[in-house]
Amino acid sequence: MFKDIKTKVEEKATEVKEASSNMGNTVLDKAKAAKDSATDLATGAVKAASDAASSAGKIAKGAVDSIVISIATKIIVSSMKNAGKKGTSYISNDTKYQGFVDRTWELLPLPVRLIGKDTLGFNSTMFLLRNSVFGKDEEEPKVDQKDEGLIKKTIMSMFK
Repeated sequence: MFKDIKTKVEEKATEVKEASSNMGNTVLDKAKAAKDSATDLATGAVKAASDAASSAGKIAKGAVDSIVISIATKIIVSSMKNAGKKGTSYISNDTKYQGFVDRTWELLPLPVRLIGKDTLGFNSTMFLLRNSVFGKDEEEPKVDQKDEGLIKKTIMSMFK
């Protein structure tokens, strides 16, 4: 009798062990599937957000009207004239010039700033302008009429 009970208990223990092993495997499989699904959803969401941000930047660039661009250009020309007055040592020092670029950015109209520095390539454009405008000046750096035309063209190209 005890042998039968022992055998039945061992059989039930084996069944319970197999059932819990199967449940563990099922839970593990479902967890893996959930992880894969969540990863796919997150990847899709990041891509959608990235695409939306890119589209918004392009739309914003196109939405800024000529008056705002004209004001921004005047601010940049004026700022560059002031930077030229500070001399070659100021203009050729990258750290000081970056400070000038940052202050100029803060003066620009809000619609321009909403587009974003990186989207417009503002920093690289301002350093390009530094080399183009002040690189040819042998004595005191200054912004002349020809330089103003170059600045206007360059600023306009940021919005295309």
